[in-house]
Amino acid sequence: MRITISGTPGSGKTVVGKYLSKKLNLKYYGIGELMREFAVRHNLDLISLDKLLERNKRLDKKFNEYIKKLNNEDKFIVDSRIGFFFIKNAVNIFLDADLNLRAKRIFNDKRKLENFKKMEDVRKEIDNRLMLERKRFKKLYNVDFTNLNNYDLIINTTGMNVKIISSIIQRYLSKTGAK
Repeated sequence: MRITISGTPGSGKTVVGKYLSKKLNLKYYGIGELMREFAVRHNLDLISLDKLLERNKRLDKKFNEYIKKLNNEDKFIVDSRIGFFFIKNAVNIFLDADLNLRAKRIFNDKRKLENFKKMEDVRKEIDNRLMLERKRFKKLYNVDFTNLNNYDLIINTTGMNVKIISSIIQRYLSKTGAK
């Protein structure tokens, strides 16, 4: 079974991906985590990283080559904005949530690269990241990860915890006979 999880910043991709990988006994690959580690090593915040990747297509493609190599494996979940574009024969899931909830999740998560003083700063960063990433992926691959037609299952995670979201995904997998 191959599962890709995409979505908006703060929608729960990483938390759901890790939880579901344990429940289904699948490997978990987090592309966002790889990118954050790269940003930390190079003293970049996420917006600066997005801008760097837009200017440096070779570096951006290097991250995505990592995703493409996963086509040689089975039994995994990949948390990636454009995993659906690179992974063949996968169940493609998109997560979204109310902007204020996503901002609250990111604000409370206290990630190294995201030190916000106010919730309004988080909302602005989310909007900016989405705009930059959509533009970059459109330019590089002519794909829009926010186009819901790319996905098999779309979940609005507002008001849900990881167990509820995962149970929705598991019911979908069972119903469709995904293996």
